[in-house]
Amino acid sequence: MSISFNPTSAASTAPTAAQSNGLSAGTAKSASGGQSAIDQFVALASMSPAEKMRAALLGQMGLSEGDLKHMDPKERQKVEDKIKAEIKAQVQKDMEKRTGMIVDVKA
Repeated sequence: MSISFNPTSAASTAPTAAQSNGLSAGTAKSASGGQSAIDQFVALASMSPAEKMRAALLGQMGLSEGDLKHMDPKERQKVEDKIKAEIKAQVQKDMEKRTGMIVDVKA
């Protein structure tokens, strides 16, 4: 008695875990923003360090870029100044942690 197994035909007919849940790799959307995890990763990976810090600070404040756009100019300026000061403080703190580097921080 001989048993033959063709892995390619088995793989093509058996659904993956994602497919059996109704999801496919490129089309899975998150409930929060309608973006796929891949889109969210690419957006985060393409951000500069300053943009990442800004996004994190906005998140801590419970705000988004959209919220800022809808604020009146005076309120928005207060938030922007707060973000600017916090980023500057974090950069200064990071500079103090680095030993062995010669940097004129006052310049």
